[in-house]
Amino acid sequence: MEVLALVYRNLRARPIRSILTLLGIVVSTASMVLFLSFGEGLRKALGAELSNVGPAILVLPEGVEAISPGYPELRPETLQQIQSAASELGITQVIPTATFARGGFDPSSSFIFQGLPKGIGPMVLYPNARIASGNPVPSPQGAVVGGGIAERNNLTLGKTLRLNPAVSLRVEGVLERAGGITDSFIFVPIEAVQTVLNTENYTSILLSIDPSRRAEDVAKAVKEKIPAVNAQTSGDVMRFAERAVRISDLVRFGISLVALIVGGLLVANTVMMSVYERIREFGLMRALGAKRNFIFGLVLLEALLLGVAGGLLGLVLGQAGSGLVNWYTGREVGLALSAVTFRLASFALLVAVVLGLLAGFLPARTASRIKVVEALGRV
Repeated sequence: MEVLALVYRNLRARPIRSILTLLGIVVSTASMVLFLSFGEGLRKALGAELSNVGPAILVLPEGVEAISPGYPELRPETLQQIQSAASELGITQVIPTATFARGGFDPSSSFIFQGLPKGIGPMVLYPNARIASGNPVPSPQGAVVGGGIAERNNLTLGKTLRLNPAVSLRVEGVLERAGGITDSFIFVPIEAVQTVLNTENYTSILLSIDPSRRAEDVAKAVKEKIPAVNAQTSGDVMRFAERAVRISDLVRFGISLVALIVGGLLVANTVMMSVYERIREFGLMRALGAKRNFIFGLVLLEALLLGVAGGLLGLVLGQAGSGLVNWYTGREVGLALSAVTFRLASFALLVAVVLGLLAGFLPARTASRIKVVEALGRV
């Protein structure tokens, strides 16, 4: 306790320098927490959305992943081949879709149109979707709008959606806002999307299977029987998404590492300047019998205390930033894209502790090696 009191007294003796150093650690830790929270949020959002998807298998063009399906490339012949082999493979429902996005950087002006076959509504693809008003299935001249888009753009029943100069649809249904991916979608007849994109192709084909069949086995059989396609289960999509998120985590950590290094240099500078200002004090302590290890531990403890305090405050600030991000993304796209998990919080505190130890090691080593005679001889 006496050592902690001594450390606290020294930090209070230089309040401006200590506060500025503490702010450096707080900002660097908070930025790391906020950057990495996007990876944790994406994992949670993807897991929740994939668990709400009805069909078991997603068929895409070969070499295309579910995260970025792109322009429709599945030809009508591919759909016919899958339909012909459906009974043999244990496929109970084949649902072709065509998707395109329109809009800008502002989420409120962006639209994702998902074209569905006649008689198919969003509840078939997303069982948790609920209709708030109107029809749950779009007619050949109608559309069902996600709750988030409807709220942001005041899209009520009867309003007209203009996909391009030649294609206009009337809002016939509005989904309840569910805080998921359906909030950002507009479900329209598949022919409307194909007309806008000037193609007969499909973006993806969704397959429901017999409960007695394993999705992995059916997906493998589809890839073997149908040329130039990639059949993915929800597990395959999640594994690909996890790899993508891990790569993005590394990129974000690399960016935040710059802030961590700056914070570490600030701590090292503060502690080193403190050492030089207290040379006579350390010399006197040595003359009174203090060991080198005691001096070393005293200085290192000061750096560690700054690191821990900065880490805790940075974690609180990062959590607040994450909350603001989720408030914005929840309002605009219906998804919480940031999450400060226990794993992330523990990692951030560990980094702050290591940062304090590394930044204080050299100053502590310098202080412990001060010669008593030279220190007492300084004016």
